[in-house]
Amino acid sequence: MQLYRIIQNWLGRILGALAGGLAAGPLGIALWLGIVLGFLAGYGVDVWVRVTQVVGLVWSRCGLGFDQRVFIGTTAMVMGYVAKHDGRVSEAEISAARRVLNELPLDELGRKRAITVFNRGKDPGAPLRWILLMLRTVGRRRPEELARFLDFQLRVAAADGLPDAGREKLLRWIWRHVGVSGVDLDARLDGMRRGKLNRTVRPTIDHAYKLLGVSRNASSEQVRKAYRRAISKSHPDRMVGNGHSEQEIEEASERTRQIRAAYEAIREVRGS
Repeated sequence: MQLYRIIQNWLGRILGALAGGLAAGPLGIALWLGIVLGFLAGYGVDVWVRVTQVVGLVWSRCGLGFDQRVFIGTTAMVMGYVAKHDGRVSEAEISAARRVLNELPLDELGRKRAITVFNRGKDPGAPLRWILLMLRTVGRRRPEELARFLDFQLRVAAADGLPDAGREKLLRWIWRHVGVSGVDLDARLDGMRRGKLNRTVRPTIDHAYKLLGVSRNASSEQVRKAYRRAISKSHPDRMVGNGHSEQEIEEASERTRQIRAAYEAIREVRGS
């Protein structure tokens, strides 16, 4: 099985190096250079194949756009990686992952594909770094989805209790690779230790400051004023009776919830 995995993960690089060596003579380049170039090309093929198995063809006929494939595929794969981090996947971790999948916009076929990707995440050779890089790019456009992703990973990591030192280190690695400050993870873990973790997805700390329109260096009074100003502008009660559609009122309600969650996240980090 170990030999099979090595061949599976390195096949493109091996074939690329061989092809590069054979092509070196006809191309008039040094043998070693041909092998190196072929190896690098093969590495690119290996990565592309493994990434496609997470965010590409695996989602065919599921009706998902590119951003959705990246978000859902990364969520499922990383959950598998986090769950298998200690060498085994517990029933509690499987149950936590299933609850997450039930919250995602997937039909029956989509859930089956998500389970497949979850299982691929348990492979030590899963393309974790590359997938997280893709999510980081998507997260710049959709920070609320990035916040959900982080919440989902923490739920799986804490399925059997507070994360141990090894799993916390892995979580920090994940946070760093999607471009979110470790302060955000500290706040979430602190909330768990004090029994205050809820199932409402909280924004990342970086996104929280952006929602309120203030910088990290803003004083507590400036944050409070920004919160009140944002709530005043977005509160749905101001829209009722003014000819706004139900969709517009619902969007205002969702933004109000996000602003409140952002303010609470900032207060929690600052201890105020």
